[in-house]
Amino acid sequence: MTQGRIRVLALMISDMLCMSIVWVVVVNVYKWFGFGHYHASAYWNAWPAVLVFVLINSLFRLYHGHPFYPSVALSPVEEFRRLVGSALGVHVLVMAVLGFRQESEAISRFVLVTSAIGVCVFAQFFRNGVRYLLFRIRVGQIPVLIVGSGRITKALVADLQANPHQGLRPILFTGDNHEIVAAARRKDIKILISTQDIRLLREEMGTLVQWFQQIAYLPEREAFPILGSRPIHLGDHGGLEMVNQRRLRGLQIEKRLVDTMLAMVIGFVTLPFFVVVPILIKLTSRGPVIYKAKRLGKTGRTIYVWKFRSMYVDADKRLQALLDSDSALKAEFEEAFKLKNDPRVTPLGKFLRKTSIDELPQLWNVICGEMALVGPRPIVKKEVAYYGADYEIFSLMKPGITGLWQCSGRSNADYAQRVALDKFYVLNWSPWMDLWIVLRTIVAVVGMRGSC
Repeated sequence: MTQGRIRVLALMISDMLCMSIVWVVVVNVYKWFGFGHYHASAYWNAWPAVLVFVLINSLFRLYHGHPFYPSVALSPVEEFRRLVGSALGVHVLVMAVLGFRQESEAISRFVLVTSAIGVCVFAQFFRNGVRYLLFRIRVGQIPVLIVGSGRITKALVADLQANPHQGLRPILFTGDNHEIVAAARRKDIKILISTQDIRLLREEMGTLVQWFQQIAYLPEREAFPILGSRPIHLGDHGGLEMVNQRRLRGLQIEKRLVDTMLAMVIGFVTLPFFVVVPILIKLTSRGPVIYKAKRLGKTGRTIYVWKFRSMYVDADKRLQALLDSDSALKAEFEEAFKLKNDPRVTPLGKFLRKTSIDELPQLWNVICGEMALVGPRPIVKKEVAYYGADYEIFSLMKPGITGLWQCSGRSNADYAQRVALDKFYVLNWSPWMDLWIVLRTIVAVVGMRGSC
């Protein structure tokens, strides 16, 4: 069995386990609370739905590594979108079959709806766990030949070696272009990724297609939307249609409405924090409860971001004294505009930051339209220089309370990664990406993996 088939089988088992476990948990919780009268066997008789889930996922191209599936995994956001569609489709199909067989009363609608939501939320987490396990034991890693040189090639190899999501084992080829197929045959590699000049790839295409099952071309990194894009052909000319969803007026209105409504709901749910936290701040350190941080908003407009105060009132003096006495810490601060062990932060402030409770007042910024729930990181004016030409792209959207860089590593991400992730978010934004980021942020906050 090839590494690709092992990976496909592992992902299929992950999907079946997720749906089975969600069903078992939901049905038993429903039973424990004594809702309604039913026969448990009616639920277990619906087990073929698990196989249908795998079938629909196959049709949605949610497996990769086999000749009948794509060689490269979908992006996490696109995978999430398709998993949601598949999970909802399976449960709608179960309802339809029950109705057709006139057995709709045998199974609770509450169980089906709750199960559908559970599978939507947890399917990708199950998959990520399986991917991480395969990555750790070095099984199911699909060999792929990388042809090219330079910065992008080195970055690609490093990404694939450290990324459990793709499950690709890169083998770098540095020989003559005419020997690419011979090298791939010796190692029995059927997938090629080229970062060469497109003209060199085109010259060898006639030879390459005689062996490789999948060929991918990655140009030098340019700023253009890619998620949601699709291959097109106009006459006998092939190309790529890039969809800039940020410019679609209807989606902009939708984002504003969803942000406002969710901010109000979250504010209401977390109302006790707005009572308890100010009291704790006053009891543990002198100074105001709320801190207004001066930041740059959309198109560079100055805004004031609201936070629960987590620093001492003489924070700047404490910081300057520390930086003057330690050159290593000074270099760390100048690179990231933060310190791992910041002397300005109060003991309570460390907890507030760790749990992201200090950011709750920013919900008011969202309601006022200055910020979004999800967006690029709000930065200070000094940081514009670090963005360079990318700042023009970065400033096209409102800054967010959370964003792609937070859920992709939180404060552990270095500055260059934050800039790249924020730019990627702006260019590839979609409502699905926002929903995916919100779910990932919840996991990061619950796990207390740091704050911005």
